[in-house]
Amino acid sequence: MRETGDGIRLENAAADAGLPAGLRARVWIPARYFFSRRDMQDRCWLWLHLGDGHVHALWLPATCLQRDDLLAALLARLDAAADTPIELESGLGHAWPLPGAPVVPMTRWSVSWGNPLPKAIRAFADGLDTDVLDALGQLEVPGPFFGCVDNYNALATLPPPIRRHRLQALALFPPLVAPLLLDVHERADMLGTDEDSTPRYASASPAVLDAIDRGRDLIGALAEHHRIDRALVRSPVCRRAWAAGHAPRHVLRLLHAMPAHARPRSVEELETWQPCLDALPFRPRSIRDSERLALAFAAGWRPTWQRVEQRFGPLRTALRDTRDFLAAALAEAAPPDRLAVLDVHSLGHAWLARRGLASLLDASRRWHAQPLVPPPPVATRIPQTVPALLGEMELPGGRLLELASFAALVHEGEAMKHCVADYWEDCIFTGTRIFHLVTMDGETATAEFQFEYREQNPQFDLAQLRGPCNGDSTDAMARFAAQVLAMLNAPASAGARLQLVRDVEQSALCRHEDPPLPRLRRLDRRSREELAQVIAFASTQDDWHQRRDDVLRGAIAGFAYADGPRVIDRLAADDALTLVREPANPHDARAVRIDWNGCKLGYVPRAQNAEIACWLDAGHAFDARILDVAADRCAWQPVQFAIARARAADGAP
Repeated sequence: MRETGDGIRLENAAADAGLPAGLRARVWIPARYFFSRRDMQDRCWLWLHLGDGHVHALWLPATCLQRDDLLAALLARLDAAADTPIELESGLGHAWPLPGAPVVPMTRWSVSWGNPLPKAIRAFADGLDTDVLDALGQLEVPGPFFGCVDNYNALATLPPPIRRHRLQALALFPPLVAPLLLDVHERADMLGTDEDSTPRYASASPAVLDAIDRGRDLIGALAEHHRIDRALVRSPVCRRAWAAGHAPRHVLRLLHAMPAHARPRSVEELETWQPCLDALPFRPRSIRDSERLALAFAAGWRPTWQRVEQRFGPLRTALRDTRDFLAAALAEAAPPDRLAVLDVHSLGHAWLARRGLASLLDASRRWHAQPLVPPPPVATRIPQTVPALLGEMELPGGRLLELASFAALVHEGEAMKHCVADYWEDCIFTGTRIFHLVTMDGETATAEFQFEYREQNPQFDLAQLRGPCNGDSTDAMARFAAQVLAMLNAPASAGARLQLVRDVEQSALCRHEDPPLPRLRRLDRRSREELAQVIAFASTQDDWHQRRDDVLRGAIAGFAYADGPRVIDRLAADDALTLVREPANPHDARAVRIDWNGCKLGYVPRAQNAEIACWLDAGHAFDARILDVAADRCAWQPVQFAIARARAADGAP
């Protein structure tokens, strides 16, 4: 045993005869080795290695540091406590379990290798299962974090033959097996409050576990579980860890739908272009969606992306800009009744499948180059102004001007040569706010701040920051935009944000009672001809046909956390659903619960529930039904629903 200069004991943690029965080792660590913040210095951290192989990490009040007399009571309550706080004796406070903390403490500050603290940590680590530590470390390419307490315990405490087989499976097919056996975290959680950590999104099926644990046909079991072919399982793409920590389902479905010769040949080749894939105006909801998207990559994954990048430059910005073009195309289109609720993403999906990626980017570029057309007068009650939240002011980083009128947005679009004027309805119906920003160096940009409901404290998020002609902005402009965002979300603006919630909810009630504002840019003749081909293609897709009175389609949110997994095998297409308003929901005052035969399946997605909630509050009735139940029972959102206006007895809506 040794003491530091301030009297804190740091000792070798292994095989200490003074430890309680059932405890192999422990390490106490003061706060200063993890955090420099003053408000963290009232805590300390403790790692425990139990006789059964489990590791536990906890944080406690700093007054508990080196209190080995507390260990016996902690051990008695650890199993029952799980991840809930443990009340300490004598009014000392609570111990907080940290399942997402590193299995071995990693100190923040550099200290000498011979310092007692690193020596104690090394001694603690020497008692752990080296094979499990190595396996978790091999999964950590830049991005995910696997080496947490819970993941270590999930492997190290298994019987030796099963542990060996699971470690082999993780080494053979890391992106397919890791998310089935382990939790995928973005970072280590030292406080027990990391909301960015992503828990296991699907548990391994009995067939997969049997194949792993008994050394049977693992390739076949993984192919069936993930609904992909065996060749894809064996491919180099599935043999190395992915930066996401797992193989996203929509990516696997797309790769499966592509011919084998067109697929990426390595993880590096896949991940080079995956950000562009995620930027596409497309939201896959089914295997058929992925099959249609695969048509856009018939020439091969890499050749397709390289060809369009050579022609259109940086792709992520260009792909994001296609959404504005598609919104304008949708406004000019006249889809048949069976495609009455065709949206931007489904139109983008159809365009990619029918005409390809280059055609979509080319049409978007032509549309953005079109001159603005003064809007004709229309009979509409859509307001021409919104209440300004910040107005115009000078700040240390520059000057801001809030564009709180339709005329101001039109002027901004003309001056900056982009399509911000088409965002006016977003300002009215979703609370979006647009600003013209000028830095101290004279750089100009247009900033879009989207309004988000977050529990009882609605907030803004910076959605876009574009310079003239949709150009990217500098770091200085990004810092200034962050300064503006902080002002919008400041406590002093809380009242204005709550009033904005009420304004948006009131506007949602009359959204469909007035014609939309005309677009200020029109499609050229070539784009109109291409649009007609895309609409014709969409009309031939039976699974896209919709009832005229449908007002919303989507996937049930929160399905995995409700009764859904318990009843999924009893659900079927066309089953009736019940919508239940939850205005007192602590996470979202607009929450709309979805029930099936008295069982809670989840909720209408938060991003889409405002209008439905307002109509329900006003006494309007809706019919809801199941559209589809995914064959893959491990899908995160396997149930698709539709909501339509209720019909009267005579069939009238």
